[in-house]
Amino acid sequence: MKKFLKILDVTEDVIASSLLIITSFLVFFQAILRYQFNYSISWSEEVARMMIAWFIFIGSSIAVRENAHVNMDALSSILRGKIKIFISIIVEIINIVFCIMIIFAGINMIKNAINLGSMATSIKIPLYIPYASVPVGVSLMLIRYVMRFLDTVKELFKFDDLQGEV
Repeated sequence: MKKFLKILDVTEDVIASSLLIITSFLVFFQAILRYQFNYSISWSEEVARMMIAWFIFIGSSIAVRENAHVNMDALSSILRGKIKIFISIIVEIINIVFCIMIIFAGINMIKNAINLGSMATSIKIPLYIPYASVPVGVSLMLIRYVMRFLDTVKELFKFDDLQGEV
């Protein structure tokens, strides 16, 4: 499992970094062309939006991995011991349920785009490709939340073992 997570870490980092670099270059190049040469690439903004969507959802998984999402930690900073661990378990369960709901909503969004035959305006690719960023990215987040949930449950059992030894 650790090897899988290491591969997932590297893959997410490479994809997110590449998307950010390419998008930044594309937007910068488009701005230079538009304001200095009065020329615009018709597809650049649409492609940039699609890459940003993918970057955001893959980046959200990285944020879960790094515990960088915004959270309310006032309660957890006050609590100690088992209660703090129980609250963490409840929070992880809520996160997991939320991810599952978003994954299903994203899959329905993709199905609708396929059924309607929706295409991007300027580059003529199916819209289910950028829409897939939602279930893919949130599935990656789900993996991270499940791993955190399992780690928190292990922590609860370690806490019980430590209390028995005292």
